[in-house]
Amino acid sequence: MSRRPMTAASSRPAHVRIRPSLTAAEPEAAAPVPDAFLRADASRRVPLRFQGDGASMAGHLYRPRGAASTERTPGIVLCGPIGSVKELVVPHYAERLADAGYTVLTFDPRGFGGSEGSPRLHHDSHRVVDDYASAVSYLLTRDDVDPARVAALGVCMGGGHAVSLGARDKRLKAVVAIGGAYDTGGMLQKFMGVDGAAAFCRSINDILQQQYVNGDVRYVPAVAPGLSKEVPLAVMPNAEAHGFYTRSQADAPTWTNLMTVASIVSLFTYNAVAHAPLVAPTPLMVIHGTRDGTMLPEYAQQVFEAAVGPKELVWIETQNHVQLYDQEPYVDEATAHAIRWLNQHLGRP
Repeated sequence: MSRRPMTAASSRPAHVRIRPSLTAAEPEAAAPVPDAFLRADASRRVPLRFQGDGASMAGHLYRPRGAASTERTPGIVLCGPIGSVKELVVPHYAERLADAGYTVLTFDPRGFGGSEGSPRLHHDSHRVVDDYASAVSYLLTRDDVDPARVAALGVCMGGGHAVSLGARDKRLKAVVAIGGAYDTGGMLQKFMGVDGAAAFCRSINDILQQQYVNGDVRYVPAVAPGLSKEVPLAVMPNAEAHGFYTRSQADAPTWTNLMTVASIVSLFTYNAVAHAPLVAPTPLMVIHGTRDGTMLPEYAQQVFEAAVGPKELVWIETQNHVQLYDQEPYVDEATAHAIRWLNQHLGRP
């Protein structure tokens, strides 16, 4: 059951509160029941390509059932988690948004999945936001999309990227961020402490110094159940993330469990909380789980408080982060709130 929303007009009503943030040592809830996992319907999407910033981009287009090929609908560009591809997470939201009457575009960021770009498997949030803007540009050119009614929606890292895009792209009529990663450097420092985070960053700096000297590109696992002698470094050394990608890999043959070491450095300086005020006057909805030990709820609260335009904050009762990836009832609840916001600000399809 989702909590009642908190709007810009409300200060901090008693029925809305932040659950205590999990610490790095605190366990999350037990693994979910497999029957709750969603499976995407590949027949709902059409593959396409569009031009990005110096690279050909791979995307999927979702259209409302029964819509005529020339029928213009509102459009949504959807961005997913760090290191992910368009076959994971975002299809569950795209299908539901298309059922509500929206044309939805999902895409692989440069260097991932079917998109061009080098080095391969390198994440840089600024580059992803550039790709996000290119996806908006492409959607605006389509004859089946109303260019006056286009919005951005993001999940996990894509939620932070949606906020960053909203700060710089005033073509958007609304922004929705779900389970977002907003201040990744701040979270790393919170989990590791000041000295621990600095030492970790220095270890990455030393690896990249070797990369500079040798002229190669260093890679590490994107996800791992934890760090060990065999896996001393990973972008997401998290059992929850590892479990999600392990069970979902069959749905995404282009996903590879590798990312550049340099991807980790980019996380230290990404902070969408600073971008939140700049989203105004575009309406911003922030949706987050009440219990999330990966993307801490307090940062969603910070984004909401920093935003100065029309805004709403919605809490979904969760036990962990990935329930908003591919599990019911969480995806349905989050999408229902997003559709309500989009209908309000783009006009009901």
